[in-house]
Amino acid sequence: MEEKENQLPRFDPQEDREIWEDILNNPVKSLTPEKENHFFENLYRQIDTYERKKKLRRVRIYSTVAATIILAIVGLIGYNNFFKPDVYIAGSQNSEIKLSDGTVVILSQGGKLTVEKSFPADTRDVFLEGNAVFHVAKSKKHPFIVHGKGYETKVLGTVFKVSQTGTTFNVDLFEGKVLVYRKGHSKEPFVLKPQQTFSNLGIPQVASVTQTVDNNSASTKAKSAAFIFDKCPISDAVKVIEKTYGITVHYPDDLENAKLTLSLPNATAQAFIQSLAIQFNLNIKQQNDSIFELEK
Repeated sequence: MEEKENQLPRFDPQEDREIWEDILNNPVKSLTPEKENHFFENLYRQIDTYERKKKLRRVRIYSTVAATIILAIVGLIGYNNFFKPDVYIAGSQNSEIKLSDGTVVILSQGGKLTVEKSFPADTRDVFLEGNAVFHVAKSKKHPFIVHGKGYETKVLGTVFKVSQTGTTFNVDLFEGKVLVYRKGHSKEPFVLKPQQTFSNLGIPQVASVTQTVDNNSASTKAKSAAFIFDKCPISDAVKVIEKTYGITVHYPDDLENAKLTLSLPNATAQAFIQSLAIQFNLNIKQQNDSIFELEK
């Protein structure tokens, strides 16, 4: 019996409480020698089986945890290498970025440019926050699209600048040709030619194309411009016209909340005033070259 007791595996009585309870409920001294031997043999076998299962369970748990960690690491590496977009941020200075297709982007300070890993694909898509100048590498088969705040600018190869401040979105074209359109309205683009500027003038219902303002020029008034007003409050439309042409327009107070829907492909200040008067059945009274009165 002592020899078998020496072979008894070490175990924690607390962990094997059920086994010890069986022993207490069935005193050994009441057993015959044959039953006693049989009892202890079963006990050793149960303890050995229990310990083996416990070790196997631990191995399985550790293996599962290790496999999970390895898969997570591999997935993270794969995401960073194949899926995570490249993000460029300009700090306190402008940053020059050269994309894989040869396009060079001058990102203005504080700006952010996001480029998908799939770039360049059938379309060369980039996502801009802030301002940047793009020198786009030419490719007739792969349009270059800049996704901005509410607008998209599509080109094949050219030089242009995108400016975004608050709700204002501007595109200045220096070379080539670009298409500018609202997100989701790619079939209704504005076509810019060199030295033209697209702007919504900070009003979502407005779109205008004018000659790019020369900051060195003494005059910043446009002689003609293209406009689209889509259910735009007349007060906002008049502000746009006044700012564009450098004029002052007075209209009846009861039209303050009226909505203007108007498309002018290439209009002078006088042409806009006439269109406004016709739409709201108003008379025009021109005080001088820069002040217009609209009356009922």
